Amino acid sequence: MVIKGKIKKGEYFDSVTLMIVAQKLNDMEGVFDAAVVMNTEENRSILEASSLLIPEFGKAKDSELLICVKAKDNTIAEKAMQQVDTILENVRHEISDTEDFLPKSLDTAVKSMPDANLVLISVAGKYAAQEAMKALKKRLHVMIFSDNVSLEDEISLKNYAREKNLFVMGPDCGTAIINDVPLAFANVVKKGNVGIVAASGTGLQEISSIISNKGAGISQAIGTG
Repeated sequence: MVIKGKIKKGEYFDSVTLMIVAQKLNDMEGVFDAAVVMNTEENRSILEASSLLIPEFGKAKDSELLICVKAKDNTIAEKAMQQVDTILENVRHEISDTEDFLPKSLDTAVKSMPDANLVLISVAGKYAAQEAMKALKKRLHVMIFSDNVSLEDEISLKNYAREKNLFVMGPDCGTAIINDVPLAFANVVKKGNVGIVAASGTGLQEISSIISNKGAGISQAIGTG
C-alpha cells in the first residue's frame, strides 16, 4: 500500500466540488482512499483520523488545497495524482455547464438578481467575513457556509446585522430552508407550519425529511452553524 499527496497552491474550491473530485478518485481501480480538501485545522484532523495526513502537509499554508491518495501500489497512486488537475477542471466545467450565468462577485450577483434578499457565502474562511459584511451593507441577509471565521468577526457581523434588522446564519452553516427554498445541503420538502432551528446541518436534513415524509411540512428551517 502506498500513500501519495501534494499541495496545490493559489486556488479555492468549495466543499461540494472537492467531494465530487474525491469520489472520482476513490472510484479508480486500485485506489483504497482519497481526500481532496482545503487546508484547515478541521480538515487536517479528518486526514489524520483517516491516516492520510502525510508529513509534507505540515508545510501547507492556510486554505491551500491538500490532495492525498492511498493506493495499491506506487504506479496507481502516481496515476491518480496525475489526473487530479484534469478531474478538478472537468468537475468545474460540469458544474458551470448546469448554469446559464455564474457571477464572479457579489456585485454582479446582485445585479443579475436585483430582487434577491439573501446571500450564501462560500469562500475561503479568511475572506468570508469581508464578503458577508459587503452583503450586509447592501441590506442583504446572509448565510455563511464557510468555516474558519474568527469569533471576533462573527460577533462583529451579527452585531451589525442586528442593528440593521438583518439576519446572519453561520459561520459553518451548511443547511437551511428559507421561504420554501432549500439552501446548500437542504432537501426539497413539503411546506407547512413546523419551524426548525438546528446547529447540526445533517440533523436538520434528517428531521425536515422525516416531518415531510410523515405528511407535515416546514415553514422555516434555520441553521445556526
